[in-house]
Amino acid sequence: MELDTVSYVFQCPSGTFTVKQRISGRWRVRIDHMPWGESFDGAQDAVSALAAAFDVPASVQAWTEVGHFHTADGRWAG
Repeated sequence: MELDTVSYVFQCPSGTFTVKQRISGRWRVRIDHMPWGESFDGAQDAVSALAAAFDVPASVQAWTEVGHFHTADGRWAG
């Protein structure tokens, strides 16, 4: 298996914030698994927009990076 994509996650009392790249290359935000806002050009753009609206770190480096892998036959593995 090879690393396919990454997402960035930040958990706090306000919820679980996730920033993940879509197939289109744009980055989407979810708060507690619900979509939020528009899509963004990059992960840092998405995190900056979240930081302007919520009490979360403004730097993507402060978020937890999660790797997503796919198997040889295309199934998601984590």
